[in-house]
Amino acid sequence: MAEIAQLKEYIRDEAHACQERLADFKKALHASEANLRELQSRVEAWVEDLDLDDIEIHRGEAHHSLEKYDETFEITLQVLTITFGSCKLHVEPEEQYLHGNRILLYASSDEDDIKEIIESENKYYFTDLQFGQKRDLSKYTELDETTFYKLLYAWLRS
Repeated sequence: MAEIAQLKEYIRDEAHACQERLADFKKALHASEANLRELQSRVEAWVEDLDLDDIEIHRGEAHHSLEKYDETFEITLQVLTITFGSCKLHVEPEEQYLHGNRILLYASSDEDDIKEIIESENKYYFTDLQFGQKRDLSKYTELDETTFYKLLYAWLRS
């Protein structure tokens, strides 16, 4: 009987651990959404600080889903497009955002020049979009107001 009681206790512990993993996963999904919106808010603020006329800011939606724990999780993420006349700036989650949390930053004037942005220790970093490579933070540049303006200026000139 003691063996059964011990086994039941182990099962309760593991069931609790499974519930915690699911709760942590759901929290991480919402944290990813908040991270994206925080970056988009920063970009909007930097653009607004330019005090330009006739700039259009459009917020759209992108629906993402992820299969995990034999369940489908769906989340709606914001897509930000800022129009500077003939050049549109995009800040949006990549298609597989829920798998890797990469945010894309690019302009319609040069769609081959796509930057991927990641967050680390409450700062944002960018590099040219990479596929199939392990991320190495030393190859990323911090995205701050100055580096953003340099990117934007180059895109507007394209």
